[in-house]
Order: sequence, then C-alpha cells, then structure tokens
Amino acid sequence: MNVVPSDLSNAGDLPIMLALAAIYMTAAVFSGLSGFGFSAIGSLSLMVLPPQLGVAVLMGLSLVTQVFSVASLWSEIRLQVGLRNWRTGVAPYLAGGMAGMPGGLTILYAFGPRHLTVSLGLLLMAYSTWSLLKPATLRLKNSAPSLKRSLLVGAVGGIVGGFSAFPGSALVVWNGLVGVKKEEARALTQSFILWMQFVGLTLLAAARPQLFDRLFWLIFLPALPLALLGNALGIAIYRRTGDVGYRTITLVALGIAGLGLLLKVVLE
Repeated sequence: MNVVPSDLSNAGDLPIMLALAAIYMTAAVFSGLSGFGFSAIGSLSLMVLPPQLGVAVLMGLSLVTQVFSVASLWSEIRLQVGLRNWRTGVAPYLAGGMAGMPGGLTILYAFGPRHLTVSLGLLLMAYSTWSLLKPATLRLKNSAPSLKRSLLVGAVGGIVGGFSAFPGSALVVWNGLVGVKKEEARALTQSFILWMQFVGLTLLAAARPQLFDRLFWLIFLPALPLALLGNALGIAIYRRTGDVGYRTITLVALGIAGLGLLLKVVLE
C-alpha cells in the first residue's frame, strides 16, 4: 500500500508528512537508545512510500543519525574498547559486510524482499523473546574471536542490509550470543551500521540514481532534524542504563524491529 504522491507540497499531503515524521522520530529514539533498529522500525514508512524510495530514505537517515550518535558517544566508546580493539574487532565485520551488500541489493532490485523480510522479522522476534526468557549466563561455549566467524556475521549483515536497510541485525544477535558487553557491543554495531549504510547508499545511488530525485529530498530534509532530535533523546536515555538494562532494552528493540519488518511486508 504505497500512497505517496509525486509532490508533497499540497495541504492534503499533510497527514502523510506527519505520519512519516512520527515514524522517523520514533525510530531515531530507539536507534539512539540501542545503537541500531532505525531502519527496521522506520520500515513502517513503507505504508506510504514505494519500497526502493523508502529504503533509500531509511539508509540516508540511518547514516546521518549513526554519524551523530558515534560522534556523541565517541569519548565513552573509545575509553571502553580502546583503539586497538576498535581496529581489529571491526575490520573483519566490515569486510564481510561489503562482500555481502551487493547480494542484498540484488535481492532488492530483482527478486523482491518479501519472503526474506518476513523470515528475518520472525527470526528477530523469536530470538529476542528467547533471549529475554533464557538465563543471562547462557552463552555459546566457544565464543573466542575468530576471523572466519566475523567475516561470516558481517556478510550476513551486508546481505540483510541490502534488502531491508537493517544491516546491524546479524551483529546484534551475534553480540548477544557471545555476551559482548554494553560499550563494546555498541561500538562494534554502530561502526558496522554506519559503514554499511554508507556503502549501501553509494551502491544504490550508482545503480538507481533516479531514486534521489526531488521527492526524495522533500521527504529526507524535513525528516532529518526530527531524526537527530529523536536520536539525541535516545542517547540521553542510553547513558542512564547499565549492562543489564541495556541488554533488556536492545532485546526489546530487536523484537520491535522484527515486528516492524513484518508490518512492512503486510502494509506494502
């Protein structure tokens, strides 16, 4: 169900703009709070936007809010994980993600993401529910860092990000399975999402430049200050949470993100 007109300057288009503003700001609050999930929750915007245009707007807003979030939290993230760990920990995920992203965009262009998006949404909801109910001490037995694992997780994230604009899902799930602590998990996830959204947006612009027309900017520019405001609010809440609270928040956000992906498909 895509009802967006070719021009949003008419008074009758105000409900559409208000709905998009509410969706993007809510998504930004969750993103600032958890470090991920902007695109999954923001996928509700596809109630009114065509899929490819909607994904382009989500990638753009997610990229800007991630830059803002990382800049706001850089001193805290840097103190916790250290520059050495930042470089060695993130690079394999980024390499895998860059390898997987073209495959995800191919799905978006040619095959349609409907069934895969439903599967991803159900998986995220099931995982978040299971994780909230299971003992906090339950972890993978062999969780030592591995180049192959990091590359694989990154590649899955890149594929998912290509067709759903939600590249952080694989890394968030993996961090939960191996028990990565709050600050390090956020540093890994946000740096991965930021780079993947940049790569995805660049590839999308090269393959579908017509998506970035006047209508794109009519949606993107008014939404940007609201997204930044929501992101700042989410970051303020994040700073008041501990490890246990952050884990609960991220799992709830992951479940909501999964629900958002399902609603995206139902409402298309």
